[in-house]
Amino acid sequence: MATGQIALSNTINVTLGKAPSGLGEYSTNSIVLLSNESPLSSEPYIWAVSAQDVINEYGSNSLTAKMARALFTPAFNLRTGGGQVLVYPYNSTNATACNAKTIAITPTILTALKLISTGSLKITLDGTAYEITNMNFTAIKTVEDVVKVLNAQGLDCDIEVVDTNKIQFTSRRYGATDSTIAFSAASSGTDIGGGSYLDTTANATIVAGTNSSGKTVAEAIAEIDQIAYVGGVLTTQFCENAVILANATALQALDHIYFEVTQSLKNIAKLGASIKAATDTKTRPMAYSYAGAEGAKCAIATYASIACSTNYSGSSTVLTMNLKELTGILPDLNLNQTYYTQAKQNGVDIYGNTEGLSCVYSFDNGAYTDEVTGELWFKKALETSGFNYLRKTNTKIPQTEAGMTGLKNAYESRCVQAVRNGLIAPGTWNDSIPFGNPEDFLRNIEEKGYYIYSLPIAQQQQAEREQRIAPIVQIAIKLAGAFHSSNVIVNVQR
Repeated sequence: MATGQIALSNTINVTLGKAPSGLGEYSTNSIVLLSNESPLSSEPYIWAVSAQDVINEYGSNSLTAKMARALFTPAFNLRTGGGQVLVYPYNSTNATACNAKTIAITPTILTALKLISTGSLKITLDGTAYEITNMNFTAIKTVEDVVKVLNAQGLDCDIEVVDTNKIQFTSRRYGATDSTIAFSAASSGTDIGGGSYLDTTANATIVAGTNSSGKTVAEAIAEIDQIAYVGGVLTTQFCENAVILANATALQALDHIYFEVTQSLKNIAKLGASIKAATDTKTRPMAYSYAGAEGAKCAIATYASIACSTNYSGSSTVLTMNLKELTGILPDLNLNQTYYTQAKQNGVDIYGNTEGLSCVYSFDNGAYTDEVTGELWFKKALETSGFNYLRKTNTKIPQTEAGMTGLKNAYESRCVQAVRNGLIAPGTWNDSIPFGNPEDFLRNIEEKGYYIYSLPIAQQQQAEREQRIAPIVQIAIKLAGAFHSSNVIVNVQR
C-alpha cells in the first residue's frame, strides 16, 4: 500500500553501543585467613567485613575468631584500604612444642628451695645449652613464686604452673627437630634440678614436639586463586621452621604476601636469617613472645591488617609499619638490645616498648613491608590498566605510535597515582641507566619519579608484530621510601 513516507533510516541510521566493561581493581588489601579449625556450618568459605561474621561461623573462643578480632580492631585496618577477610578451610594439623614437667612441688620441696640464694639450673632448650645461676628463692612462698624467679631469667620458653603444683617448661618453637628440652646437672651454685628440689635432671616428664601435616599453604592458595584474588595470607596453623620456609619459598613466586610469626625470640637469628638468605621478601616475619602461642597469632594478624590498610586511591596514604602501634597487643617485654640487633640484621619485625610507647620496629629482609605491599598493588594496577586499555574499545588498538602512546598513557596513569599516594617520589637515580634515552631517563626520575619508554614501532621485530604483540614497555620508578631513624650532631660553644 502506498503511504507517501520514506523511512528516515534510509538517510540516517543510528546505533547505540556501550563501551565494553573492564577489569575491576585487584584487592591486594584483602587477606585470606586459612583456618584449620572446624566451622559451625557447612559453608565452604566465608567473606567477612567484621569480626562478628567470623564469630558466627567459628565461635568466639576459636583462634580463628580471635585472629579476626585482631584483624578488625585497629582504627586503620584492611577495610580502610577496601579489603575484606576471606576465611578458608585449611585441612592441616598443628605442629606441637616440646614440654617438660617437673615432679609435684610439695611443701617440703618449697621449704628446701627457700634456703637457696645462689640457685642454678642447666637446661638445653631447642638445641642450645644454658646454665642459669644466682637465682634467689629465699622469698618464695608458693609454686607460683618459684615460677616468677625462673621466668625472670629470660629463658626463651614458657614456664608455668600446671596440675596444681608442677612446673612446666614449654618450648616456643614447634616440631620434632626444632623444639627440644633436656636437663643436666649444673656446674655451679645449688642445682635446683637435683633430687631434693625440682628433680628435673632425673625425673622430668618430657613430651616431644611433633611436626605439622596436611595441605600446604601453596596448595590452599592455588584453590583460592580459582575463587577470588586476595593479597595477604595468614594461617591459624602452628608449624615448624621447615614448613614456614617452604611456604615462604612457594609464595615468593606468587602475587601474595605471607605474614608469619615466631614466638621464639631466639628464632630471629635462625628462621629470620633463613628467610632473608633465601630472599623471600614477600614473607613478612615477626617475632613476638609475650602472650603465648595464640597471642602471637593475634599480634601478626593485627600487624597484617595495618600493613594492608593503605587506600591507594588517596593522597599520601602509603604507610610504613615502623613505630606503629598494634591496637590491643601488649608490647613484648622479653625484648632486649641483643634481640633488637638480631631483628635488624635478619629483617624480622618486633613489637617493643620505648619510653612507655608501644611501637613496631620494622626492618629490611631485602625489602620493607610497605615496599612489598606497595609494589604488589602497583603490579596488579598496571595489569588492570593495560588489560582495560586493550579491552575497552569497540574496534581495536592499532599497531602505531598513536596506539602505543595510548597504552603507555594507561600505564602512566598508575605511575601518577603512585606518586599521589606516596609510593613513588621524584629523586635521583643512583645506578646505571637501564634503558631509554639517558637524559630523558634522569630528567623524568628527578621531575616525576618515574620514566616510561618503549621501542619505536619502526624498530619492532616483524615476528612480534605479526603476533600482534606491542613493543615492550619499560618503566623505572623511584620509591619514596621512609625515614625510620635519625642522627643528630650538636656543636656547642661556651
